[in-house]
Amino acid sequence: MGFLDWLETLLARRHRGDSVPHHTELAQVLRSERENREFRARITLTWLLPWGTELPVDIETSVCDRLIVAASQAATPFSVLHREEAESAVNLALGRVETHPYFRRARAVLGVEAEVVEFARQQMARDLETERHRMAQQAEVTRLTALRDTMLRDGSIARLWWLQSDPKKLMELVKHGDEFEKAINLVSSGHGTQPSAPGVGETSVAELIELFLAELGPEHRRLLIHQLNRVFRGYERPELADRLVATSGDGVAEPSPDSDHGNGRYLGGVP
Repeated sequence: MGFLDWLETLLARRHRGDSVPHHTELAQVLRSERENREFRARITLTWLLPWGTELPVDIETSVCDRLIVAASQAATPFSVLHREEAESAVNLALGRVETHPYFRRARAVLGVEAEVVEFARQQMARDLETERHRMAQQAEVTRLTALRDTMLRDGSIARLWWLQSDPKKLMELVKHGDEFEKAINLVSSGHGTQPSAPGVGETSVAELIELFLAELGPEHRRLLIHQLNRVFRGYERPELADRLVATSGDGVAEPSPDSDHGNGRYLGGVP
């Protein structure tokens, strides 16, 4: 019997009559969900038994099972790199378990193997690097989205942004024509989000429009230009409306109220 055991026995007899201490040693693996690795736990249970009494096996087993469950739950959220914090949490959890009148206390000591610690450090470094890249990519997405929503929201702003206050590039705008509008359409937030109906792609739609225009007479064509002019301006695309008028070579005059072509009969009721 060691000195501490002798002293504990002496104090137990003095304060609790003929009670004597009894110790149970447990070796348990406690899993950490942070890295899916393990703590090696050594749990010491101290009992105070009446003099000459053996600790019942069923009581010892029941108390040990409850303490192991509490220790496992307490260690789960901790990284194996934080052994001291995990050990403190486990001991606090052991102290809150209601057990048996014979039971006095439980003390856990946690250990981690060196290769487990090294693995956890490498994994943490990889996770930090991944998070750094994710944050950098998210920042780039935010920057590009702001660029799209400000500088690339319409052709006029895009042209001014492209000029970058360089007068020498001003005349180059003529060469690009409507390429800015095409580019803006490609990078717009709604581009490509709506799937085309089966059999109705861009080519077939263009063919239908071409066929429709080919069969229009002069009067109908003027009416169509007038209506497209109103549509373009209604969608805040005056530059397209101006180009439409310039391309047609005809003035865009309002159709007369008594004209058959002004009632929308030929264009599905479009006013």
